[in-house]
Order: sequence, then structure tokens, then C-alpha cells
Amino acid sequence: MAKRIFIKTWGCQMNVLDSETLQGQFAAAGYSPGEGAEDADVIILNTCSVREHAENKVLSELGRLKSIKARRPEVTIVLAGCMAERLGPRIRARYPQVDIVLGTRRLGDCLRLVAESGGCGVFIGDEGESYPPRDVRQRASRVQAFVSVMRGCENYCAYCIVPYVRGRQASRPEGEIIDEIEALAEDGVREVTLLGQNVTAYGRDAGEKGALCRLLGRLEGIAGIEWVKFITSHPRDTGEDVFRAMRDLPKVCGYMHLPAQSGSDRILAAMKRGYTRSEYLAKVQLLRETAGDVSIAGDFIVGFPGETEGDFLETVDLVRKVGYKNSFIFKYSPREGTAASLLRDDVPVAEKKRRNNELLRIQAEASLSHNRSFVGRTVKVLVDGTEKKGGRRLSGRTAGEEIVIFEGPPDLVGGFSQVGITSATAITLFGEVAGGERRP
Repeated sequence: MAKRIFIKTWGCQMNVLDSETLQGQFAAAGYSPGEGAEDADVIILNTCSVREHAENKVLSELGRLKSIKARRPEVTIVLAGCMAERLGPRIRARYPQVDIVLGTRRLGDCLRLVAESGGCGVFIGDEGESYPPRDVRQRASRVQAFVSVMRGCENYCAYCIVPYVRGRQASRPEGEIIDEIEALAEDGVREVTLLGQNVTAYGRDAGEKGALCRLLGRLEGIAGIEWVKFITSHPRDTGEDVFRAMRDLPKVCGYMHLPAQSGSDRILAAMKRGYTRSEYLAKVQLLRETAGDVSIAGDFIVGFPGETEGDFLETVDLVRKVGYKNSFIFKYSPREGTAASLLRDDVPVAEKKRRNNELLRIQAEASLSHNRSFVGRTVKVLVDGTEKKGGRRLSGRTAGEEIVIFEGPPDLVGGFSQVGITSATAITLFGEVAGGERRP
């Protein structure tokens, strides 16, 4: 009987891609996917350290796995990813049920370590750095795929753990990326999303200017790929050349994730973001003037050390001014080793929660206004499946990442459809097939 592997993932799209890559590595060695931790021979927890809440979820899962290890001592438990990189030996000291602690830059060693008797231990850092080759068939969607174009980050924002757990920026060779995307296209992928912690800085570690725009231009020639997106863009490193690429290259979608983090100059300086509120707003204006109808997503942290009510209200005002499609909003939590962890965490928990809920409410208003602007319009939708929670209606996304739910035949899944939008909520567009649908 084939051995079974179960992988549970927390965190960003980069973590999702890392898990898909690990899944492919084990599939090539004859492992089949387990339905859950209970029936698996190898359990991999691929973790996130960006926020304390994410780490607490992992610790809770480790507590649950203790009973599985007691019943089945032969099972191998691997803690991988950012939390593994951050905590290293402390994990095994506190949670002896964990056999292997595997950092973000040692994923290529995972299969070997599992296979080796006595392969238990802590494997972190960049010494012996190893990334497994990707099996393009291992992905969650038939028609969409993430593609890593770089790893690491060198911005060292005051609150952010990423540079410490992902390492310094290292861009992948352009040819290697092209080969991977061509293979994905041959396997039926129609949309690729280029991933990087600071994707608009792609190539700069090698002294290359305009490398992302050159890469986007080359993707225009790959048959089968019709939409190209890229995330995440640091405002300081995103400029008019990228906006022109969005305007001039037909396959590059009008979607940009452009985290502001705060609307207050004082807090932006404390966060070490490298731009002011007015510079951020000017960049948004230039984006819209250059690229036209672009959907913008944001990130915000509330309750950063020293944030006053006045600072928070400036963030509220920024959200209203920009009119984000959606924003990812989080309460600040100190991350050990970051510059901000040395500051006094002086905003009370209750106040962080209030500000978080208030900003979510303001963003919901902006999202509803954004989505209502689509009512009466016909949009192109990449149909990726059916709606969640057991519904029968089809589900897909626009080029701007708006979620669309509509009635249609199942054979539309995997292709593009023209959908007339009839109604909208803050989260979802609803519509009906407008004709001209394209089957995969």
C-alpha cells in the first residue's frame, strides 16, 4: 500500500505554492494524498509567522497531533515554513512529537530527511539551501497557478518578520520562469500569478532595472496563458514603467495589490515603509491615470506602537480616498527580532480590536461601492469551479480579482465566460451568462 502524506498550510500564496511543490516531490516518490492527519504516514505543517494569531493556530494543531503520535509513533511529523525558521530548536524542545523542523530554504531536503532513518532534527538557515523542483501538475486549480519569481525581501519594515525567515531577496532566472509557465500552459493553465514578497523589485538584486516589465512582455508570447497577475507590490518600488505595462500588455490584468499599511506619515515613518501618505496617494493617482480601470487591494495594520486615534483616522480617510476593492486588515502583534518588537506595544488590545472592526466596516462600504459599479456591465470571467458551501452555481474571477457567481452549465468550468452583472454585495458579484462563453 502506498504511503500517504497530509499537508496543512497557513499563510500567504508563497506558502501555498511551497506546499504544492512539496506535494509534487512526495507524489513522485509514490506517496498518495491522505484525507487528513489521522490516516497519514507523513504530516507536514507548512507555517506562517507574520502574525501571532497564525502561530497560535499551528501550536494548537501541534497539541492535537501529540495524541496521533502517541497512538502511531511511526508517523513522521514535519514542521516547515516560516514558523519553523523563526523558532527552530525551540519547537522540538517544547513539542517532542515533531520529528523534523524544516526552514523555508531547506524544503528540497524534506523527502530525503523523511526517508532517512534518524533524519530527525532541525534544518534551518541558508547553509545547504535546497528547493525541490516543481511538478506543475500539483496545484489546486486546473486553470490558475502561482509562480514564484523571487524569494526573500530586503525592505526590513519595522513590523515584518519576512526578511528574517525568508532570507535576502533572490530573483529566479527569467528563462527558468518562462520554462515553468510554458509547462503550466501545456497543462491547461490560463492564468498565472507571479509571486514575490516585493515582486516589483524583481531583478534588482542582480542589478537589473525593469526586469519585471521585461518578464511581463515575454509572457505575452506564451500560447494558452491569457491572464497574468503579480503580487505583492511595495509602493516604494512600483512606478510608471509597471503601470505602462499594465496598460500596454493585453495579458497583464488590471489588478494591483499595493499595501499602504497606514495613512499616517508618523506611523509610516515608524514602520520604515519608505514613503509618505501624499507619495502613496500620488502613486495611486498615477496608476489610474496610466492604466485606467484598475482594481486595487490594500493591507493595513492597526494598533502599531504609538498609533493615536488621530493616526487611525488618517488611515480611515486613506481607505475612503483610494476606494480599495478590498483590504487585508490586521491588529498589530509584536514579532520577535523585528525593529518594532523593541517598541512599547502601548495600544490596548480592546482598542486594537475596535480600530480593526471600524476599519473593516469602512472597507466594506468601499468594497460595496466598488462592486456596485459593475452592475449593468458585462465582464469577462475565468470560471474556476462552483460556489463554496455546496452550491451549484458557477464561480470565477474577473481580471481585477472580483469574485463572480452565476448560473451556467458545468462545462464552462476551466474556460472564460462573458457574464452580465445583475447585483453585488461587498464581497461578490452576481450575474448571468451574457453569451460568447468559451469552453476549455
